[in-house]
Amino acid sequence: LKALTINISATFYRCNPQFSYETSANPRRVLTSPSKPIHNDGYDNEDYDYILYVNDLLGGESGPKYLILDILGSQVVKCQNVQTNEIVAVKVIKNKPAYFNNAMMEVTIVEMLNKEYDPQDEHRIVRLLDSFVHRSHICMVFELLSSNLNELLKQNSFSGLSTQLVKVFTAQLLDSLTVLKEARLIHCDLKPENILLKSLKTPEIKLIDFGSACHEKQTVYTYIQSRFYRSPEVLLGVPYTSAIDMWSLGCIAVELFLGLPLFPGTSEYNQITRIVELLGLPPKHILDSGKQTSQFCDPYVDMYGQKRYQLKSLEKYTREHNTNEQPGKNYFTHSTLPEIIKATPIPVQRAKPQEAKMGTLEQSLRLAFIDFVQGLLNLDPLMRWTPQQARSHPFITGKEFTGPFMVSLT
Repeated sequence: LKALTINISATFYRCNPQFSYETSANPRRVLTSPSKPIHNDGYDNEDYDYILYVNDLLGGESGPKYLILDILGSQVVKCQNVQTNEIVAVKVIKNKPAYFNNAMMEVTIVEMLNKEYDPQDEHRIVRLLDSFVHRSHICMVFELLSSNLNELLKQNSFSGLSTQLVKVFTAQLLDSLTVLKEARLIHCDLKPENILLKSLKTPEIKLIDFGSACHEKQTVYTYIQSRFYRSPEVLLGVPYTSAIDMWSLGCIAVELFLGLPLFPGTSEYNQITRIVELLGLPPKHILDSGKQTSQFCDPYVDMYGQKRYQLKSLEKYTREHNTNEQPGKNYFTHSTLPEIIKATPIPVQRAKPQEAKMGTLEQSLRLAFIDFVQGLLNLDPLMRWTPQQARSHPFITGKEFTGPFMVSLT
């Protein structure tokens, strides 16, 4: 019975030689929502997304074809290369000029990183295997990876990861950011969702999604970075550099440790408010040069005749912008970053019996971690550590932490 069932098509053929089976006859489960055909001769929906079906083929006029197996994310599908049987991830871009042009730039950037800056696949940058145009949609074929770090936190009930594991992940990201710095590129959208595990068996990660990336000399967009990880200079409209990626990394490192976002802003005003409440106002030269500073701050003259700034009150901001701005929920009982990190308990599910009460090793590791993230979360992008500087910190190197780390200026 088992053999008859597993080889059911052969069984049917023996019963009826007229029977034939083709994979094209398999049910075509739709993977795109909405799925109603509207544009592009019925291939696209109302949002100009290509309507994807299980068992359909993707591919250009020449080159390999990819059989769609399942959905991985929004318009990202798990596919099989029909020539090699390799399982891959294919990202299908909207059929609109702006998206098409942006995708072409992403292809150029990732190809450059893969071929020129990381040819041996050593620096945790996702591999682009192929790209082609399918029915007016650019498709990018990437290596298949596993869960992202946000999903990992969710699986851990948002209780945070061990300090040691945070160190392992952060060191790998610094490796990737060092390569980006050498290539003079800014990722512009560093967040846990864009950091994927290679597999669930090891803590190796890959940095993905270079769709927002830009060259250091081509910082034309002002609305960049996901809000929780958006740097003060971007919020304030100050010309930005690759230092914005280091701010995002600082936010991510703390979130991996705590299990919750450090600055979960509900709006841009709430975001800058959370940053100021925890770290203080950015330095005056940053506020002076910000195109958006007047949106969030009021200038005043202090008792020494010096120009200063203060954050607008919630009431004043709401009145000026005619919004229904609400106070953000406070997730932490302590008011400084060192206190928040020191007070975080070791979750029961990851604590060994001897660790239930925090030991000397964990305490010293946390002190190093506090100093490390403070260097990444410096409000002045000119003073914020570069990837190369951060990699030499005792939290990353494992050397003894003896006090505030002084970075090398070379």
